[in-house]
Amino acid sequence: MIITIKNENLRFGVRVGAIIFNKDFSKIFLQKQEKYDFYMFPGGRLEINEDTKTAIKRELEEELGIKEDLRLKYICESFIKFPKLNYHEIGFYYITNIDESKYGYDKNVKYNSLDEENDGKSTFEWIPINELNDIKINLDYLKEKIYDNDSIFNDKIENIIYREYE
Repeated sequence: MIITIKNENLRFGVRVGAIIFNKDFSKIFLQKQEKYDFYMFPGGRLEINEDTKTAIKRELEEELGIKEDLRLKYICESFIKFPKLNYHEIGFYYITNIDESKYGYDKNVKYNSLDEENDGKSTFEWIPINELNDIKINLDYLKEKIYDNDSIFNDKIENIIYREYE
C-alpha cells in the first residue's frame, strides 16, 4: 500500500526518485508520463513498511531493469499549488551514474517503461545537462543543484524545503 493521503483539496505523498547520470556525467535520465507536460526523476511512491533505499531500487528495477548502487542526496519537502488542490510531498532523491550500454540505454531515443501496468504510459530519455533549462521538470528547483558539481558530488545529504503555499 502506497503512502498517500487525500482529502477534498489537499494531497500528501511520499516519493522516491533517482537522479541518474550517464557514465561521463553529461546527461541525466528523465521520465515523462503521457498525462503530464513535465519531466520527472525516475522513481515512484513509497510503500508502507518499506525504507526509501529499498523503494528506489525496486522502482528502478521494475521500470527500467536497472540495478545499481545509489546514494541518498536530497530530502525534499515540497508544498506545491495546483489549480484544484495543494500538494505536500516528501521526496527522497538518490543519485547514481550508469554505463548506458550496460542496460541498452545508449541511444538518444525514448524508452518505454517496463512497468506500464503500474506506471501508465511513460517514457524515459537522456537529456543533456546543458539543455535542462529548456525543459520543465517536476522539481525545477533541483536543476541548479545538478549544475553545481561541487554540491552534487559531495557526500552531504541536503534537506530542501520548497513552498508555493503556506
